[in-house]
Amino acid sequence: MKTTSAFWFFLLLLLHFFSCKPKDEILSTSANDRLSFSEDTIFFDTLFTTVGSITKRLIVHNSSKNRIRVSSISLAGGSNSPYSIIVNGRSGPSLSDIDILGNDSIYVLIKVLMDPSNQNLPFLVSDSILFNTNSNKQKVQLETYGQDAHFYVKETVPCNTLWTNDKPYVIYDTININAGCELKIEAGCKIYLHNAAAINVKGKLTIEGTSLDSVLIASDKLDASAKDDLGQWGGIIFQSTSSGNSISWTTIRNASTAITLMPVVDTDTIPELTLDHVYLLHTSKGMINAAETDLNASNVVMSHCPMALLKHTAGYGVWKHCTFANYSSGFFREEPNMLLGSTVQILKMYVFNSIVWGDKIDEVSSYNSTQLFLQSSIWRSTFTGTSSNILNSNPLFKSPSQFNFSLTATSPAINLCVPEGVPDDIVGAPRDATPDAGAYEFQ
Repeated sequence: MKTTSAFWFFLLLLLHFFSCKPKDEILSTSANDRLSFSEDTIFFDTLFTTVGSITKRLIVHNSSKNRIRVSSISLAGGSNSPYSIIVNGRSGPSLSDIDILGNDSIYVLIKVLMDPSNQNLPFLVSDSILFNTNSNKQKVQLETYGQDAHFYVKETVPCNTLWTNDKPYVIYDTININAGCELKIEAGCKIYLHNAAAINVKGKLTIEGTSLDSVLIASDKLDASAKDDLGQWGGIIFQSTSSGNSISWTTIRNASTAITLMPVVDTDTIPELTLDHVYLLHTSKGMINAAETDLNASNVVMSHCPMALLKHTAGYGVWKHCTFANYSSGFFREEPNMLLGSTVQILKMYVFNSIVWGDKIDEVSSYNSTQLFLQSSIWRSTFTGTSSNILNSNPLFKSPSQFNFSLTATSPAINLCVPEGVPDDIVGAPRDATPDAGAYEFQ
């Protein structure tokens, strides 16, 4: 009799325990309870071999009202997989017995690190995460494009080096080109710089992009979302010993200051740097910061910086068919497009067939020592120049918010100019007998 009473007391206590336990904590073993995922494929943008990725996050949700136990979460490639996973602070190619409460979720953190493959072209690296829950087998695909690369870490480039377009160049910390030496970069090269890395030119830099195969110099953050980020690397610095530099058919983006030219004291007007068919975009401190130096440019577009696009204190500058366009976009613009001259030194500045425009009332600031010659240009400023200029009239770019500074059909820049020896525009389209102002010829 006592035994029977004890049995019933224990049974009632057990029923009371389960009746009080929240449903989301009661373990379900039903095959009908399956997991759902925030994505069915986790895709990493192109990564360089030997360089780890950013961490991606996969949300794994239990939509059942009861707790379920994931028997295993594992990489299909096992310990040989280039991917790694972390769940609830635990890492490894395979993890077991992960509980998820009812109507709750867990995070799976994913990274990838690839070994060199000695392949010049991008290659696809695939794997999957396997989930086993109540005899249900589910998976999430993992995809990454990998790219082998040339890596430089705080190095001096050997004299008279040619970088060929076989695979990308990734620069960690500053590389140096010594005085009397030249680095030549051929068409199609892609150069990516990490954090504060820079290209320090004491000798000569020649970049030979073409209309069919341009050169890219940018941040090593390859996610599409980082394309327009500012100030991700140090820029190209031309020292006082450097001369005869040229950059053609090239895009330079994401630097702090894209190009810096240190003082070169001479009596000639031979340019220390020539720019032709160049885009300078997305910088944090400036596009071109030129001290006492000579600079020639044609078919150049500069945009997206809170500071001045061009600072030139002294020397000689010639700009033909260039577009300076800058708008407040996620930042407050602290300076106009151009800061010219100094209190003591003379700057001779020639601007032909160009556009200087933005959302400031006056986009040009110059000292009295600046000798500014302006012709056949659209110019947002109080400076008048010659009678062929159009002052304070919107050039009507197609889509400035998307950094598309080509011209609309009603732009006042169309047929404004006389030829200045620049036969094509920044995309290689021919200019006619009455060319348009700026880097783009209306098509």
